[in-house]
Order: sequence, then C-alpha cells, then structure tokens
Amino acid sequence: MISWMQHHNKYLVITIWVATIAFIGAGFVGWGAYNLGGNKAATVAKVGNREISVSEFQLAYANNYDYYNQKVGGKLTKEDADKMGLDKIVLQNIINEALLLNFASDLGLITMDSDIKNKLKNNKNFQVNGVFSKTRYYALLQNRQISAKEYENGLRNELLLNKLQAILKLPISKREQEIFTSSLFMQDKLMVGKITIDPSTIQLKDGDVKKFWESTKNNYKTKKQYNLETIKIGLNNDSVKNEDLKNFWKNKKYNYKDKNGKILSFKDAKNSATIDYKLKLSKKKALRTYLKLKKGEIKATNKLIIDDDNTSFPVAKLRIANKGQVLKPIARKNGYLIVKMVNVLIPRVMKFDEAKAIVLKQYKAHELKNILQKRAKARLQIFNGTNLGFVTRDSVKKIEGLSDAQSSQFLNYIFDNKNAQGYKILGNSAILYRVMEQKLLNNDKFKIYKNLITQNIQANKANELNQNLIIKLRGLYKIEQYYKGKGQ
Repeated sequence: MISWMQHHNKYLVITIWVATIAFIGAGFVGWGAYNLGGNKAATVAKVGNREISVSEFQLAYANNYDYYNQKVGGKLTKEDADKMGLDKIVLQNIINEALLLNFASDLGLITMDSDIKNKLKNNKNFQVNGVFSKTRYYALLQNRQISAKEYENGLRNELLLNKLQAILKLPISKREQEIFTSSLFMQDKLMVGKITIDPSTIQLKDGDVKKFWESTKNNYKTKKQYNLETIKIGLNNDSVKNEDLKNFWKNKKYNYKDKNGKILSFKDAKNSATIDYKLKLSKKKALRTYLKLKKGEIKATNKLIIDDDNTSFPVAKLRIANKGQVLKPIARKNGYLIVKMVNVLIPRVMKFDEAKAIVLKQYKAHELKNILQKRAKARLQIFNGTNLGFVTRDSVKKIEGLSDAQSSQFLNYIFDNKNAQGYKILGNSAILYRVMEQKLLNNDKFKIYKNLITQNIQANKANELNQNLIIKLRGLYKIEQYYKGKGQ
C-alpha cells in the first residue's frame, strides 16, 4: 500500500464535516460539550429556512472536540479549544452544512424514513449477533446523552448531503488521471551517499550547554499537575448471588466482547462482570460520601497529585474542574475515588539543574545536526555514491544503513521537494542524494492503484466544487448568526 497517501488521507478523502453525527463507536468521550446555558431548543443561527439549535451545536462541538482530542493524544484542554476558536469553527461548519441542506431541499431532494431505517439496521454498533437491537440502540444513545430524535435528524441530514454529493459528482478525464498518477508516481533515478558521526565524539562544555538552556529555557517546563484530596471507596465485599450476577450480565452483555467483537458467554465474562456488579453495589455508598464531602460534613483522608498526561486517570474531568470543586465518584477497578480539586499546579520553567539532563541530550542532538549539515553541504556537489536506479514514492527500496521506515521517510522527503539534489538528516547520519534522471507517467502504478487514484481525484474535485458552491450559496440564503463566539 501507499503509506504516503494513507498518511495524508485528510487531503485526499471527502471528510467535509465532523458536525452532525455523533461518534457512536468506541472512543467517544464527550467531555467537550459546550455549555451555552439556557434552553437547549433555542437557536444559535438560522440559515435560509433551517434553524440550528443549541443542542445541535453542542453535539457538533462535542464531536469536534473529541476528534481533535484524539489527534493530539487526549491532551486537548478546554483552554486550548478556546484559543483555537473551536466553537467558531464548529458553528461555521454547521452553517456551511445548512447552506448545502437548503440547496438540496430546493433541488427537490429528500430523505425517506426507509433510508433512515436502513442506515440504522446496517450500523454494526447497534447490532447484537448481526441483527439490529432497539435495546442496544437506545442504550448507546442514552450512554452518550443523545436523544433518538437528535441522532436520526443527524442521519437524515447526512443522507441528504450524500444525495447532493452524488448529483454534483463530476466525471474524471483521462488527462486528470495521467496528471494525478504522474504527481504521485514519478520515477527518479537516484544516487545516494551517507555521512555518519559517532555522537560520543562530540565534546560539550558546561558553559555552552547553559547558554543553550538560556536561549531555549521556555521549552523546559514542569508538567501541568492537579493537586487533589481524595477518599477511596472500596468494592462491596458482600457475597454475590450467581443468579443476580447472571441477570446483571444479561442486561450489560454487549459490554463484554472478545477481540473479534463477539459477545462473551457468562462464564467467560464472569470475572469482569463481577467487578462491574460490585461497582454498582458500591455506587450508593460512593454517592453518599461524595455529598458529605461536598457539603463539608467530612474531610478527605488522602492527597494525590496527578500529571496532566496521566493516561490511566480521567484527566479530562480535572481539566474542566474548578478550585475547591468535588467531583462525582470516579469508577476505578478496585472501587470509587471521590476527588476534591485543591488547585492546579501550573507549569513553570525548570531551573538549569532540574533540566540539565534533558538540555544536555537536546544540545548534543543540536550540535550533531549542525555538524552533519556543514559536512553535507560541503560534499553535496562532489559526492559519488550508490546508484539506486529508478525509484518511486512508494518503493520498498532498502537503503544501506537505514531501516525500512527510514528508507521510506527518505524517499518521501525527496518526492516532496523540488531540489534535484540535497540531503536529509536521519539519526546520526546525513543522507545525500542526486536525481540523475526522471520519468513522469507510470502506467504500471496506475493499473495497480487505479481505484484509489480515481477516488482521490474525485474527492479533490468534490472538495473544490463544495468550497465554490458554499461561496455562491452564502449570497443566495440569508444567514442570521445569534451566537458570535466565546467572549463576544
């Protein structure tokens, strides 16, 4: 497969909106729900004859927050989202979507109830043993705090947009296929050379290291941390009747699956179900303790400091908690944790002695890179290396001294720039290259990847058409925006 195309699929696939439909599959967090207050049925904007409700905006915001949060490894804070103007981005996405929906309606396109039913029936998230389950459907929506009406309205809009995209689909010419194939699979005849430096030969002086720290010290900060007071509520130790446990498993069995997604038998799920059942039994005690701590009737017994990048703790809840706030019981494997936010320990610049080990490592890498760059530039015009023959962006061509991943990275680097010769730093080496000859159209590659190439040409054309269409529609339909964005 073409790793480069997969890596850059955000540019090659039609994913215009992350707005209407909630992430129903595993992974949806929903901590990003945007609080506008007031009536959820109120509107944040009106586009043509379509009103955008607060609940629709909140759902879209939560989806987008979760999408970007996953992209940055779960480290997106509410403050970060506000800085990037996520609320404004989301609202403009919904407005653009509403413009297209108005246009689709005016063209006479509609979504039938049967279309909605088929979409639901074929969604594997709502199936039990391959068959649509109303119980599972409503349970999943309730778990994500989405009403069936909201979700199905989102589906209706999604299907209507799909119909509009279908009629706007432009044919692909042979010339377009040739140009796209050439841009992706041009062949370069390469000569490569290599310069390697042993890092242990680089001499560093403490004075130079400290100067480097002084010029870059804002890069060396302590972690953001949360100072907490906690009370632990252990699992209920009462004996569990097998019949009660089995009934619990029946009601929750879609939570217990093997790696292939098949629901586990009671026997196989028993250990996990026992813990969950005991958690359920312990919840009342945890809630009572939570209320007492919240009212100040009791004090927390333990102290805990949690790093902001702690993946084993629901840090997203801490990010939106206020000083002195008591959080609702947090389920853990061995019981519940009642948490009171004492304060947030804001990251600060480390002192030189604190950061020295990190600085030393980075300064060494900095010096290594500088030396490699100087030597590479000096040899670039005169080096005589290995002739690799003709290669393409996706060639599985092992370059001596490089791993497969590094070889692939190096080839992508060459095809991503216009220079006939140059170099790339990889680890302790500078890899020099010179393009000796070039071929454009590669018919063999086109035959192999014809479907993928065709899909991506279509995607690019559709995205360009959509952008131009939205500009036109903004002049045709009246837009009334009541919510202007945070701080306005």
